[in-house]
Amino acid sequence: MGTAPRVAVGDSWVDPRDVAGITRGVGPKALTLTVHTFPAKRGLWRRRRREGGKRVDREVSFETVVDLIAARDRLRGECFPANSMWLDPANDARKVMVIVNPAAGNGRGVRLYERDVEPVLRCAFGSTTDESSSASRLEVVVTKAQGDAHAVASGLDLDAYAGVVCVGGDGTLAEVRNGLAGRGGVDGERGAERKSASLFPVGVVPTGSGNAIAKSLSFFANEPCDAASAALAVARGGTRLLDAADVFVPTSATSLTSLGEDVEDVEVDVEDETSAREGKKEEPAPVAMRSLLSLSWGLFADIDIESERFRWLGGARFTAQAVVRILFPRRYEGAKLRFKPLSTSPDGGDGDRFLKDPAPRLAATRAAARSLESSVSVPCDDPVLAKQGWRELRDKSDIRGVWALNVPWGAEDMHAAPAAEASDGAYDVIVVRGTSRLAMLFLLLDFDAGGHVSHPAVTYLKCSAFELTPGSAHDGGGGNAPADGG
Repeated sequence: MGTAPRVAVGDSWVDPRDVAGITRGVGPKALTLTVHTFPAKRGLWRRRRREGGKRVDREVSFETVVDLIAARDRLRGECFPANSMWLDPANDARKVMVIVNPAAGNGRGVRLYERDVEPVLRCAFGSTTDESSSASRLEVVVTKAQGDAHAVASGLDLDAYAGVVCVGGDGTLAEVRNGLAGRGGVDGERGAERKSASLFPVGVVPTGSGNAIAKSLSFFANEPCDAASAALAVARGGTRLLDAADVFVPTSATSLTSLGEDVEDVEVDVEDETSAREGKKEEPAPVAMRSLLSLSWGLFADIDIESERFRWLGGARFTAQAVVRILFPRRYEGAKLRFKPLSTSPDGGDGDRFLKDPAPRLAATRAAARSLESSVSVPCDDPVLAKQGWRELRDKSDIRGVWALNVPWGAEDMHAAPAAEASDGAYDVIVVRGTSRLAMLFLLLDFDAGGHVSHPAVTYLKCSAFELTPGSAHDGGGGNAPADGG
């Protein structure tokens, strides 16, 4: 392990990754700077985590204002990421919108915000001594019903706010993302506003059941996944681009049932906002949803949707419903998957980098390469799509579930797509076929550490677009295909 970075603050040292804000004193302490830190501690199972109530301040005094300003600028440059949005003077006067979902997870959203999130954000955007200070740049909205977060995001003045912070789960983030993405219309009107909204900074603080996006972002940064650490990431202002996919749902007279409507297939394009089947249809299908996280069908969708009855269990609700589906499996017939492979080399395209990656990522990358072998997939039976490089699975029988992910983690404890990157222009798609109940149990347990990618019942794809034709269930149930868990 390498040595932790250190920055000098007077006669002491701090880890710059722990710094939430640097404030100047007032009155008799006008020539004083205080560096507010939230050090990570080892907790249960030696996991690192932070708590909002455990702030450590370092105070330094100066002789002149010139020395103070020079030290403040040095500390900001050394403690904050190079791409921190808070280093941009244009954001100094802008407010930060915080959307708190009180129903997220098992109803702990407000409590976690007050305990672990607000103390951290106040160090960056408000007074650290007076919670009611009018100087605070934080504006907090607590949602009361589903759709409130979407309404706030769609009506937000992008010039007055520097960003939005979602305190909730993946569903809250999806609402905000779709609220921003829907600005300016979908047919080109006010296109500049729509483009600006799509790049508008959005932070996420995990208080939900799954927290897949927050877990993945913390994984990329090698930071703990907890509310205080996520709030600290917002306070530090580092940004990361994240792919977004458009989900198309064409309708047809001979369609199957999915998403609660009559649909023929579900088509996802991660490359751009036009139909991936250019040349196949004269008119692109309407955009049903813009997705940041995932699209699932079959086993995975059944576990996600049917686990709502166990919401009081928090994140454990997925495990409980998975056990139900293993004991009482639902079989589907007629499912079909077409996909456009990502244009990469068999080793993933980054040379030595993949040789140094952890075992799950390397195994997933190799599994994705195997999916292009003739024994697994063949050119698409549609000549137009085949010409564009589309392929389809050779064996279409007994497909039990499909889970397409944009990020590595499907939940805080589920490393579902180890080869996924934040902005690689691809979905990592896991296809699971039927197997025995015992084998399925061990397969789902393997998802925790990413070991499922080598299971014989799993096909791992990496594609820039895919088309799913859902199958019908033998019991007449299921058949949903939710995007981002919604």
